[in-house]
Amino acid sequence: MAKASLKELQFRQKLTGTTPDLLKKLKDLQAELKDLEQESVDTKSFSSVTKQLIDSSIVNHKDKGVRIYAACCIADMLRLYAPDAPYSNTQLKVIFGLFVSELRHISNATGTHFSMYYYLLESLSVVKSIVLITDLKNADEIMTDLFRNVFDDIRPQQAKNVQICMSELLQHIIDESSQLPQEIVDIILAQFLHKHKFDNPAAYRLACDLGNNCAEKLQRYVFQYFSDIISTAGNGELSHKELEDFKTVHKLVIELNKSTPALLLNVIPQLEEELKLSDVTIRTLATKSLGVMFSEKTSQLATQYESTWKAWLQRRNDKIPQVRIAWIESLVDLIKSHASLSKELSEGLSEKIVDPDEKVRAVACKTVGEFDYETSLHHIQKNTLIQVGHRCRDKKKSVSKEAITTLSALYSQAYPEIENGTKASISHFGWMASAILHAVYVNDNEIFSFVDHAIYTTVFPPHGDAASRTQRIVTTFGALDDKGRTGFLSVLRRSVDARAHMTALLKLLESQEKSKESGGAEEFEKKLGSIVKIISDRLPDPVKSSLLLYKYANMHDSTFLQLISDCMDSRRSLKEIRKAAKDTISRIENVSPSTLEIFSVLIQRISLTLVNSEVISELINNIASSDEHRQISGELLRSISPIFPAIFIDHLAEITALLRDSTFVGATDALQTLAGFAKQFPKSVPADGKAKETLRKLLTLGTVAQATDATIVLTSIANNDAMCRDIADKCSEQLDVSSPSLLKNLAILSQITLYSPHVFESISGDVVAFIMKELLLTNTSEQETRYDAAEDWVEKSELDQYSLSKLMGLKVLVNRAIVLLESDPEAALSAVRPVFQLLWTLINQEGEVVAENNTNAVMKSHLRLNAARFVVKLTRGRPAYEKMVGVSDYGRLALVIQDPVYRVRHGLASRIMKYLRAKELHIRYLAVLMLVAHEPEADWKSQVQKFLTLQSKSQAIDSNLMLNELTLARTLHLLSNHPDFVIKAVDVDDDDIFGGAQPTHSVQDLNLAAKYVEFYLDTMANSENISLIFYVASLMKTVRFSSPQDNTHNLYVLSDLAQYLIQERSRSHGWTLTSHPGQVKLPRELFSSLAQNEMSVEITKKIYLPALWVQAREHKTERKPKTPIERKMGQATKRRSRSPSPHEVEDMEDVIGEKGVSPPSRVKRPKKAKAVERVVEEPTRRMANRAAKAKATVYKDAESSDEESEEMESDQDSS
Repeated sequence: MAKASLKELQFRQKLTGTTPDLLKKLKDLQAELKDLEQESVDTKSFSSVTKQLIDSSIVNHKDKGVRIYAACCIADMLRLYAPDAPYSNTQLKVIFGLFVSELRHISNATGTHFSMYYYLLESLSVVKSIVLITDLKNADEIMTDLFRNVFDDIRPQQAKNVQICMSELLQHIIDESSQLPQEIVDIILAQFLHKHKFDNPAAYRLACDLGNNCAEKLQRYVFQYFSDIISTAGNGELSHKELEDFKTVHKLVIELNKSTPALLLNVIPQLEEELKLSDVTIRTLATKSLGVMFSEKTSQLATQYESTWKAWLQRRNDKIPQVRIAWIESLVDLIKSHASLSKELSEGLSEKIVDPDEKVRAVACKTVGEFDYETSLHHIQKNTLIQVGHRCRDKKKSVSKEAITTLSALYSQAYPEIENGTKASISHFGWMASAILHAVYVNDNEIFSFVDHAIYTTVFPPHGDAASRTQRIVTTFGALDDKGRTGFLSVLRRSVDARAHMTALLKLLESQEKSKESGGAEEFEKKLGSIVKIISDRLPDPVKSSLLLYKYANMHDSTFLQLISDCMDSRRSLKEIRKAAKDTISRIENVSPSTLEIFSVLIQRISLTLVNSEVISELINNIASSDEHRQISGELLRSISPIFPAIFIDHLAEITALLRDSTFVGATDALQTLAGFAKQFPKSVPADGKAKETLRKLLTLGTVAQATDATIVLTSIANNDAMCRDIADKCSEQLDVSSPSLLKNLAILSQITLYSPHVFESISGDVVAFIMKELLLTNTSEQETRYDAAEDWVEKSELDQYSLSKLMGLKVLVNRAIVLLESDPEAALSAVRPVFQLLWTLINQEGEVVAENNTNAVMKSHLRLNAARFVVKLTRGRPAYEKMVGVSDYGRLALVIQDPVYRVRHGLASRIMKYLRAKELHIRYLAVLMLVAHEPEADWKSQVQKFLTLQSKSQAIDSNLMLNELTLARTLHLLSNHPDFVIKAVDVDDDDIFGGAQPTHSVQDLNLAAKYVEFYLDTMANSENISLIFYVASLMKTVRFSSPQDNTHNLYVLSDLAQYLIQERSRSHGWTLTSHPGQVKLPRELFSSLAQNEMSVEITKKIYLPALWVQAREHKTERKPKTPIERKMGQATKRRSRSPSPHEVEDMEDVIGEKGVSPPSRVKRPKKAKAVERVVEEPTRRMANRAAKAKATVYKDAESSDEESEEMESDQDSS
């Protein structure tokens, strides 16, 4: 078949004329050209038109229509002539210049010639004639303009086919270009920047398409782009502009990684090199950038670039905290997106939680809190969370705040699952509330505010109905450990204290006008200053808080006073309290914004959002009807009833009703709760006939604890004296050393003594005579043989009934003395003398008062401890009894602190600290605690030392009293009469002022004494009072003991020793010793001034420190040998690690409350103490001789001391 003939162009007209004529001709030409096919056309017939179309009169015509139709005709010519264009290089540059300029109009979809613009675009992209531009010489500018125009003109609202053509057009150029201009690369990459990305999403998508479809061609250009910038950065310090550019580049890398990661094939290794540069800014940026890139959900960088991943992981140990922080901040998204990497990353995060730098630790703790519940549960190791828990007590407040905030947030997220009993959630998160509450032992006002905020807002959020809130409190409280529960109760006590102080402030402010009118302005200001100080001392930054409180107090804002009162109203519902708190905050913000921060803390504490009347009702309902939550609800109710007694008043009838049925399981909880309430509000328990019957039955059928509580409740029922008298008479009649109910009868009588003293006095003669003449002076055969001869301590719960009865008998005697002092002081003084005599006998004879000397070592230890504690208890806040403790008695009591049995010395010291903290004990007992200097139990010694340090800080506020400094005088007096500090005569010819051979002390004696003085300086001395302390020490050589029979020589030796150690401490700490300008009044009961004569001058001038000791002190190189006291107080305890019991911990917590230090953490289950073989030592001291009589004991898995908790109850009873 013959080949078809080629078609020729039919258009023969000249492309000239007016604009309309020319436009018509071009339209006709274009219409004919677009229908022609390349294979069927004779291109020779195009020669005339081809030349005319590129004439400058057409290409540069002013009419848009002429230009676009001419451009379309030329595009068709290129299509028909392909692959050889009928134009020269110069002509093609003109043509493509025309194309580029005309394509600018493609953005106007409603324009007259839009279809022709699209025709041109489609022709260039489909036919690929655009690639001719890549062969042109010097055409970079045209290509750059084309790329710039396309990215400028593309819009999201444009038709998809238009956007596709644009993308294909640029792709053709990239694919066919042997060398792209750098400006084109810049234009493409610029689309990934944040501003461009959101200003023109279509341009961003176009850049993504180019990056993904032309990755191989663009990789080297992108690499070169970043390489130039990075290499510049690595050559030296960056200017501000260079730094900003450098940051922009890293942002660009991150965006490229999200959308076109293939472009970064050679860039990632460059970032790895940045991690190793010395410039901190570059390393930080690289760490942040790679962290974000690794975090992309679809990213495989960690596996594709293993060396980069390892290098990035190493930045967690970078020497600069800023870099470590950048590493940490990347972990949240990274762990969420790539669970497979969580183990390695979680371990790294755990390391940073204990980083040396506080900022790193704070960021690490904060980062943990940014994980959601599921991620924390499955991908964050529990050990990491535990480390955050430890940071709640960090020394740096910023770290503590973040740790507490993090744990509270995580706990709140996990609580629904914890409530449902999900084991994994309970194990992973259930302990967090305890960890938060442990922070109260740091004893810092700012930490208290962090804990309070977490408890009130996150752990127990103030929303939901009463039932759900109570359930949350019960569930959380039930999971708290012992320290956590103590911490929780301390939060509640802090709330009660804040409410009491705020109530006092409000009453004072309400009386302000009356005070001014009556001329009491000065007295008002004095009271205001006192209350403001009390409140501000319990807030963060007391100085600032005080100023702000004064500022608001002077504003006379009556609305504020009413709103504050509403926040503290115990009878309001939670909704009303929350509204009042919110209105109070708004009021303060409007009136005095500067005080908002301080009042926010206060309002949070005083508002009854955690425990209120609604919660109490729900707890009572739980006890009555919920088998599952009865126990915890009862325990919680018992715990908070003494703290919020005012709230319980409205619920007494409900609680009492629970006692009607003696067989009811929850009756015990109700009984303990009522007893706790009755201790604070005697004669306030409502009378209920059936409940009284149940209580009477418990006296005979219940346990000792139940009988005790029942007695307290019965004595607190109004008009119930007849029943109480009947009970007392029966108990008194049944007192017999062989009676099985002896302990219970004495327990009942001990409570009647306190709460119905007039009833007890009618039988007091018989009871006291029985206790002092029969009970305490006899031992049963069972008691003698019950314990192993090597044992010197068992827990109170393991004591036999008769031994417990003896301790209870002592308690009856002491309770009677306490109550009598209030009702009949003269009778009290007569009654207490034989009691004191008995207690001193027990202390002096190491717990033995039986004539046969057959009391076992265990009982003697308990009697010794209780006697010492009862002496302290009798003098607690009772000056009349305090005066009855003479100087020699005080010294004997002090030696109990160094008892051979750890639990005895611990029990006495903890009780002294508790009373001192409450300011209920004479300040002289601080000196007793200084004898702990030789305590072999390091943990216990540390707690006492921290307590003394806190006491010294609180007493330093009133510097005029010189309490800290006078404690040194009392300590030196104690040491002067200490049995270990003995004088030894030496062979010298000269007689001293004492008229005999010159006495001296051995180096070992002085080293022993030096440790006490150093312990004092550790706890009481600072740069501000060191000069006064030195002055007090020097004053000791201007006085003598008030007691004429006491040899004062020891005091002068200790005076020189103290002065030497004070000077030594001053030199080591850089403190300056200056002369004290004022007078110091020493305790008159201890010291008397020396007469001004030659002897006093000689004493002042004489150096009592042996030169041998001074030389040894100055040239000491060997380790100090163990002192006799260290050997005495437990050779066995020095050979093993023992764990204080739970009650030791509780006792310490009672001492320090919310303002204390953390007690020992190692607590084990109780076991009976076992004896160990003692190492035979040669005693060299009188005190060591006493110690040799006792047996050192290993207290493995020691339990709590029950007598401590009983004593605490007794303290509450008598307070």
